[in-house]
Amino acid sequence: MKKYFAVLTIVITFFLGLSVMPLYAQMPGGGMTNSGGFGMTSGMAATPVVGNDGKAYLVSWTPSQNPGTTPNSNSFTSTLKEINPNTGKVVSLSLDGILSKPVLSDDGNLLVATASLPNFNDFQMYANYGVNSAESQSVLYAISLPLTGSTQPMAISLDGSYASIPVIATGAVYVTTTNRGDYMMGHDMFDGMFGSFDFNNQQDQKSFLYVVGLDGTLKAKIEIE
Repeated sequence: MKKYFAVLTIVITFFLGLSVMPLYAQMPGGGMTNSGGFGMTSGMAATPVVGNDGKAYLVSWTPSQNPGTTPNSNSFTSTLKEINPNTGKVVSLSLDGILSKPVLSDDGNLLVATASLPNFNDFQMYANYGVNSAESQSVLYAISLPLTGSTQPMAISLDGSYASIPVIATGAVYVTTTNRGDYMMGHDMFDGMFGSFDFNNQQDQKSFLYVVGLDGTLKAKIEIE
């Protein structure tokens, strides 16, 4: 029996290695290539988030044809997909910027995510919890499910152009933000896209932890760097 499980472990490890190799080939240095990808520093590419009703949610993004010399809201376009495996129906919502992997509320009625380098016109803005200009802000947004093609997410603006995948805990949403793209997205994420632009040499390199209630109220904003 021990020999059987040993052989089974080797076989599983082998096939997992085959399946993971092409993904890591696209993610040098922990980032992704400039041809686009799924999620934002979210681990395995195209990992779905699944709701209580079995619907799956995926995020993909692609660089624009003319991303510019510095990263901005026109540099990337992202697509959020809701997939119903029972009917095969796919609903898509496209937004400018780089959307994070989403998270779902415990009751499955609310999708929460962030957008780095966002276009604020894509959102119905609820509040501004930052002091920086729009060019140095990201957003935390929420969508009441089910998703429709005409959905306009509710959003809160945050200091820091780049925002992490949110975490829902203790009745609130936790997000870290920063103006350093390589700090949040991976050092090689934008390599070669913006010429000599240096993500390590920004005037404002502050990073923050935000805690936002599920009702949209700001519970805490703490500078962490």
